[in-house]
Amino acid sequence: MKRLFKNQMKLLKALQTKKGREENGLFAVEGVKAVTELLRSGLKTRYLVFDQSFDHESFMKKNKTGKDIEVYDCDIDSVSTMRSSEGILAVAELPDPADQDDFFSVNNNLLGLFGISDPGNLGTLLRTARWFGFDGAVLYEDCADVYSQKVIRGSMGAVFSMRILSEKDYHKTSVHLKSWNKIGTFLDLESNFTPSSSRKTILFLGNESSGLKDEMKKQTDMNFRIDSGSGFDSLNVSVAGGIIMHELFRNGGLKC
Repeated sequence: MKRLFKNQMKLLKALQTKKGREENGLFAVEGVKAVTELLRSGLKTRYLVFDQSFDHESFMKKNKTGKDIEVYDCDIDSVSTMRSSEGILAVAELPDPADQDDFFSVNNNLLGLFGISDPGNLGTLLRTARWFGFDGAVLYEDCADVYSQKVIRGSMGAVFSMRILSEKDYHKTSVHLKSWNKIGTFLDLESNFTPSSSRKTILFLGNESSGLKDEMKKQTDMNFRIDSGSGFDSLNVSVAGGIIMHELFRNGGLKC
């Protein structure tokens, strides 16, 4: 196992920012679970880095990929973004941007997320969506960078097995969504959700401070509102999203 070079350590520091990731076409992944999910995915891993105290041989035997991946060691704490590093990280190539025609043709159940800027919330939503069988997500407006460490950790690596499309404006995707079940989550509209597994489904969620914009009311076919039994009207968006996804799953509202 080779020692990590100084220029590679400098690269790892650069990959902590969105600008650095975009300029280099790479992103970093930390933690056993996240790195394991990365290796299981179709994304290309450039190299692995282990702390000298980490049992890398056991990890590599357990995660045979059949791919030729370079392996290095270093003091992980010197390049880690985690308060308590698990002793492993990976560097992988950013995937090519998704093609819209392909994206909407191969997926059946999607999240449509508007301005989810908190990386923890975005990661948790993707992780929950993966659990309930959603295929991926469309990230509208200014969502957090899906390949940031916080989103990856929040998703527990689920992001690597989900399809992601990023678009600033909903209207750039509206033609593809004409025949879909489009579910809004407006607090000022009554809930009129009717489960149907005969059509593809997209669930729209907005950020916690402002929710979905009023203009999206004309774009949705139905609304799903969580009514409070206590009169307290505030839910974290990732918690609310999890509740709604469970209801869609339980009531057969997702297309298999």
